[in-house]
Amino acid sequence: MLVLLSLIGICNTLSYPFSSGISGKISKQFIQDFTNEVADATERFMRRSSFSGRSYGSDYTLWYSGVSVDSVSLSPSISLWNSGSASSTSAQLGVNGAIRGYISASGNWEMDKEFWFYTANFAGWVDISASSFSITNRVVLGRKSNGRIGFSRVPGYCSASISGLDVDISGSWFSWVFNFLIWLFEDDLIAKMEEFACEKVNSVISESLQKYESSMLNKEYTMQLTTGGSLEVGFTPSVITGGSSCAIIVAPSPLDLSGVPRGSSAVTPAFIPDRKKRNAESTMLGDLDLEKTHEIEKRSTDYCSSIPGGSSAVSIILTSEFVSRLIRNLHNFDLLKFTLVERSTSGNRMTLDVTRNGRRMTSFNVQLPESDGREFASFTGKKIKISSTSSPSVRLTTSGISVSVNLRARVTLTSDNPNFEIRTEFESRAEWRGTIDLTKTGGRYSFVPRSVSARVNVWTGKIFAQAQHGDETRSGREELDDGHDILEAIERLLNSVLQDNLASLLKNDVRSGIPINIPYEYVTVGSANIAYNSDYILITANSIGVSL
Repeated sequence: MLVLLSLIGICNTLSYPFSSGISGKISKQFIQDFTNEVADATERFMRRSSFSGRSYGSDYTLWYSGVSVDSVSLSPSISLWNSGSASSTSAQLGVNGAIRGYISASGNWEMDKEFWFYTANFAGWVDISASSFSITNRVVLGRKSNGRIGFSRVPGYCSASISGLDVDISGSWFSWVFNFLIWLFEDDLIAKMEEFACEKVNSVISESLQKYESSMLNKEYTMQLTTGGSLEVGFTPSVITGGSSCAIIVAPSPLDLSGVPRGSSAVTPAFIPDRKKRNAESTMLGDLDLEKTHEIEKRSTDYCSSIPGGSSAVSIILTSEFVSRLIRNLHNFDLLKFTLVERSTSGNRMTLDVTRNGRRMTSFNVQLPESDGREFASFTGKKIKISSTSSPSVRLTTSGISVSVNLRARVTLTSDNPNFEIRTEFESRAEWRGTIDLTKTGGRYSFVPRSVSARVNVWTGKIFAQAQHGDETRSGREELDDGHDILEAIERLLNSVLQDNLASLLKNDVRSGIPINIPYEYVTVGSANIAYNSDYILITANSIGVSL
């Protein structure tokens, strides 16, 4: 659904370095949800673990073993900080986390106590509880020592603090004495519990960060194309920044094509030279200049207001540069190259088989006016070849994505008796408009086309006719004026093919969707709002569930 732009503070333009590729804006609330999950995972981990230790005195040794956590409740809080300019490759975003709560544990104890020349041994059970328990840690998102961007836990930063400790020793006749003297080894026990807490928290954080890093960053997703090739979208970040309320990850998102794509400058040559266009108002389109120079604007270190997005969700910004580059790359795989051959005709209903580069794609029916059915009835063969003559023009509007391209259509009509052939060449200007959805498909999140419509303006040049009579072949080229019956019938046929059916063919080509690096295994998106702007597409993912 479309979002009212004014309600989410959407801005009209994006400044460098957010104006190309893909940007992800991760709200503080999402990071808090992730931290909550880390706290829950830490609780589960601590309850499955145990620790042991011992304390020494001048005349005693106390062992405690198999001390396991009976109950623990942790409540985390976070703060964000940003270092460096958004244009700096060494910028980092840090998350300071604090987890507070209480803990209770139980286990076994054993003590050797020296009495002059005699050593007595005591044993029993111990119950431990702490009403005030806290852990602080720090995680940094930035460039790591291996040169790649990822998550790093700051070594040695974890600290734990326990106060309000209550220790109860039981199981021995002398337990009351040891409870009275608990202060002798209380500090050692606290230190051991704090070490145990940091060890478990660090383990959970490291495992969680590794999961998210491997599924979000420095990753490529492959989109298989019906042409036989594939397109890979890269998500290696180039900029990490943000502020006190968000984290921002910017990826240039290179596109790598495999297979045998055409060069971006290739066009289909005409087979009828010196054509004369009619009803043509547009000109051929060349490639847009995607190389832009940017003057880096000096601003404060909090970049959360520099790009659009919600305050309680994850937002993805697809820039117009990325969308245009993506569609142009897909165009290089001959997505606009089709051959349509008549399979059968009944009255004014024609069935056409569609192939691309020899690969059968589908069939569809074309319903023609009765007069056109009569015009085509004398021809036993009908073939249409469609290809583009220029790279598409891509632009974003407030209602969706608009793609315009010049097409060339060659229509061949043949007759066996008499032996007669008509070949005509048409130029057309086609525009497709569409929107996208964020969906789960093929084990990943992808952007898939939702609604695609087409509008076509067809014009023509010359018509070529050839007849075979006995051993004599006659041919000629003629310029046709508006109102010619066969010409008008062919144009209506093309309009039906291009406007009514080509949109569905292209939609089918990208049905697997454009993959996006939302970690499918650990994040569940309940809903997504999509807003369109001339500079970018904003996807705000709401109702997000986080799991580890």
